[in-house]
Amino acid sequence: MHSKNETLAVGWCDGGQTEGKFTEGLFYTMIKSPIKIADGIRVTGNQIARQREALIRNWYKNSETDWLLWLDSDIELTAPVLELLWETADKVSKPVVTGVYFISKENEQSMMMPMPCIFTETDNEYELAYVHPMPDNEIIKVDCAGMGLVLMHRSAVEKVLEHVGDKPVFGEIANVGVSEDIVFFRHLKAAGIPVYAHTGAQVRHMKPFSFDINYYHAYWTLRFLEEQQAMALAQQTEGLIVPEKKLIVPGE
Repeated sequence: MHSKNETLAVGWCDGGQTEGKFTEGLFYTMIKSPIKIADGIRVTGNQIARQREALIRNWYKNSETDWLLWLDSDIELTAPVLELLWETADKVSKPVVTGVYFISKENEQSMMMPMPCIFTETDNEYELAYVHPMPDNEIIKVDCAGMGLVLMHRSAVEKVLEHVGDKPVFGEIANVGVSEDIVFFRHLKAAGIPVYAHTGAQVRHMKPFSFDINYYHAYWTLRFLEEQQAMALAQQTEGLIVPEKKLIVPGE
């Protein structure tokens, strides 16, 4: 449980401009949520690892708030999502809690494959496994996440900074494709700090269209139907009898 005295800052990095939906979401969250945002930190530039490094150290050194909410500048925050993260987080048992947004490894196109930006480790240190299919509205333990929607307590930041010493906490491993946010979460794990995700705390990721839970469900439902049709066709080709299935179209 949070005490009435616990305070929150919001921090984000951008390249000089932000999505309009980002600004709108932050503004309406500030005026509608009962959770007071007491500070804000913005770092501009074009090298995200250095920007994140500057943000976390600036917040830890200069801000007096207990909690830091990380946002990406193309994320649309809402008051209910902030409240879900706030209610889930605990400075002792859950000092780092992430929400969920969707990403794709494909180039931007009309039908990108959506995956939740929460991960578990694999036997290969250069590969992560998506938490997919994603459980609905659950609090689960994860190994890594993107930094686009992460709430963390000052004690967790203190431990991870002590762990890395003089090294960057967001030091990416570019030659093998390990990004700065994954390196950060691995530092958290090495410092003994657990990370949880609330799969009900979902936000829109603003791409050429709204990359959200509705698109995630629609995409994977279509993929499932396509796989079922392919299996039926293969069975027919092999001479097996397959019951005829009628496609039900809404409104017919």
